[in-house]
Amino acid sequence: MQRYETVFRSTVCKAEHPVVQVHPLTAVWAIILGSFVRRLLGVTSEASARLFAMLQDHVTRLENIVRWRWSAGDVVIWDNRAIQHKAIDDYGNEPRIERRVTIDGRCRSASMAGMAKRATAMGPIETAPAAA
Repeated sequence: MQRYETVFRSTVCKAEHPVVQVHPLTAVWAIILGSFVRRLLGVTSEASARLFAMLQDHVTRLENIVRWRWSAGDVVIWDNRAIQHKAIDDYGNEPRIERRVTIDGRCRSASMAGMAKRATAMGPIETAPAAA
């Protein structure tokens, strides 16, 4: 595991992708960010940092997150095309076992014109109240 961590942390992977993507099956729009984001293209570094902080704040609000309470035999499945995953290191000495399956299916980029059209058609956006 130590070797994996060393290699993972020392390998620099660069990629560009849209921040807002449309899920290929559900057509639901998703903000795709995460801790690997270095900057948003097309704006200044300062604007990029502010936009990233604003979007990340939205993504990580309590009403937008799932915190799984593990029980023996649990299996959790998520779709990386529509979520931001972050494991919390709270499992003590227990092993964290992860099996990754990648299914072919690219997301479409969401255009600004399409976003405005959809927002107008949808009307006001409602959010669920935060869990007590």
